[in-house]
Amino acid sequence: MGSSEEAVLDRVEAQRSVVVSHGQWKRSYFSMNLIKRGLRSLGLLQTGEAETEPVPDYLTNLEISDVFNLPGESMQIDPEIFTAVCAGNKNSLEELKRSGKPMACLKSDQVGSVLHLAAACNHLELVKIIASECPCLLLKLDSRNQLPLHVAAHAGYSTVVEALVETVGYISAGLSDEDGRERLNLYVVKNKDGDTPLHLALKGRHMSSANYLVSANQQTSFFANKDGISPLYLAVETGDLLLVKAMLETRKGDELGRRYADIDSLFEDEHGRRYILDIDSHLEGRKYLLHAALKAKSLDTLEFLLKEYPSLVNMQDEEGRTCLWLAASMGYYEGVSILLDRWTKGVYVCNGDGSFPIHIAVEKRHMRVVFLLLKRYPDSKHLLNKQGQNIVHIATKSGIGALFLFSYLWLTGWINTLVETQDKDGNSPLHEATIHWRPRTLFVLLLMTKIKWLYVQNNDGLTALDIAEKNMKRNYIFMERVTLMVLLYFYAPISRKSWWIKVTKPSEPLEGGKTNNYVDTLLVVAALVATVTFTAGFTIPGGFNGSGEKLGMAALENKPKLAYFMIFNIMAMQSSIVTIAILIWGQLGDQSLVPMAFTWALRSLFFALLCMVLAFYWGVMVTFVHVKGVVIFLNVTYAIFLFLMLFNLGPHVFLQTPGIPAFLGSCFLMFVMLVNEDSFPTPVKMIFGKEDAPVKMISGKEDTPVKT
Repeated sequence: MGSSEEAVLDRVEAQRSVVVSHGQWKRSYFSMNLIKRGLRSLGLLQTGEAETEPVPDYLTNLEISDVFNLPGESMQIDPEIFTAVCAGNKNSLEELKRSGKPMACLKSDQVGSVLHLAAACNHLELVKIIASECPCLLLKLDSRNQLPLHVAAHAGYSTVVEALVETVGYISAGLSDEDGRERLNLYVVKNKDGDTPLHLALKGRHMSSANYLVSANQQTSFFANKDGISPLYLAVETGDLLLVKAMLETRKGDELGRRYADIDSLFEDEHGRRYILDIDSHLEGRKYLLHAALKAKSLDTLEFLLKEYPSLVNMQDEEGRTCLWLAASMGYYEGVSILLDRWTKGVYVCNGDGSFPIHIAVEKRHMRVVFLLLKRYPDSKHLLNKQGQNIVHIATKSGIGALFLFSYLWLTGWINTLVETQDKDGNSPLHEATIHWRPRTLFVLLLMTKIKWLYVQNNDGLTALDIAEKNMKRNYIFMERVTLMVLLYFYAPISRKSWWIKVTKPSEPLEGGKTNNYVDTLLVVAALVATVTFTAGFTIPGGFNGSGEKLGMAALENKPKLAYFMIFNIMAMQSSIVTIAILIWGQLGDQSLVPMAFTWALRSLFFALLCMVLAFYWGVMVTFVHVKGVVIFLNVTYAIFLFLMLFNLGPHVFLQTPGIPAFLGSCFLMFVMLVNEDSFPTPVKMIFGKEDAPVKMISGKEDTPVKT
């Protein structure tokens, strides 16, 4: 017998001992079940009665005594034979016989035996011929320690799998001793990754092959590979409820069903089907099957497992996550609803990092799940994670999802109670929103709650405004500027003097070559505006008079709308020229002039663009004033366009203009509600030193702490 075949038998025997250690019932199950299923596959046994159906033709010449008899030496497959087998040429086997080379001795370093090769190429007839003439190849291993059955199952060739299983069943039924039948239990053989043929079929989602392998050897469903994954876990992950039931069901004719019929190890459903009751003691590896059902989003499988195996709800995965926590993190509303019906205390069970299901649902912005949890378990809103944070703390980092949560909490009257909660660092939700530069979240929270929370200090003695002022970079960062402006605006109404608080701060120019790029961009835009408006001044709408006393005069000079066109056109051109002059002035080399030059150039260019837009509006209006359709279209589109322009370019100019008083900040509030916080990356949380010197982790290429 060859070494690889001896290894197969040793591994089958080793697996047999493992099976026995799990319970003596498995040993009997293997031997008797293999015999019965082998006979049934041949049509020789059905419901306990012998049948007279003939044996398949390809098995009639099979010599059972040859199964464990192999030549000791192996030889490489000739290229001609290799090519012929790959092509499915049955004549190649006849040529091989005439050459005198034993089929059992042929191998390929990459593929294995000729049976491996035929199975990998899905040549069913060749597989049947080779298996019947050389059954010992059923035990042959390839370079990955895989049997031909592994190869066929991995490829999903169900007809080949069926033929190999049928052959194994026939041989098992023909062996006279039980030990021999145990040694031929190929379904438990594992490859280098610890995968059985059933593992490989399920990994490839080859459900037909998997069903046939389960019917041949059901108990393989509980064996884990090196990753701790069993076929049962994979079947649950596919969401195939029928296959899951087939793995767990025991038939009354089986040895397992007879042996444990009287000791409550099995249970029977309403249809008379019997299933293993104590799944935990039989299943190897990952036992958290509900997690797999949730990932597959298979409600049928989830409900079946919850009904028949309720203890599974207590299982946690390797990361310490419960099934409810996982469902909440996925936003799987239906799954969460079913779990809440079956496992009421799951809401109050945290995962390994101390967060509860409602926390992860808020963090992932799954608001339907959050509202379901709050509706079913209102007191879950008070749950704190390891940092001492509640759902409002977490929501401050959730972007637009926070708005829906805050609205719900405000309507229910819970918002003020939750906003006053401080975490282990003393930070309130207002502190958290400021730390993560969330201006819209801050704005909504301050509108819904009492302004007194602005004065709450954390453990370092800092209010939300202190954090914003001490950690804002001096160069222009949009979200930081908007956040500071919102805080200053809400501080202002407290006293009349506060209305004159400056809600904007001066910014420094960009570093290095970025400044030159910024200047070049402004110069190009300003030059284009100057060129266009200069040309428009001499090609006015309506043209010029070509004769008479008013030769060369504007044809529409008496129309007020033409005067508006000229006024805005002139201001646009002049402002663009001023912008160009200021930018040149700022590049003279005096660094003290640069901030002021950039500030004034940006204002002037913004004004030029606005005037150019209005000039075009009046120019079109004066020439098409009698065409109502054009006038209506022009008014509607220009209203939309001006809104977009003001709320896209305006805030950048506004925030870079230092000294804007707080009472003008109300003009900016509508814009704050339109800020898309989700489009900006969340910064790393600030860390504060003992002397109130904030330290901020700068995300990006440099991850070194920087004091500001």
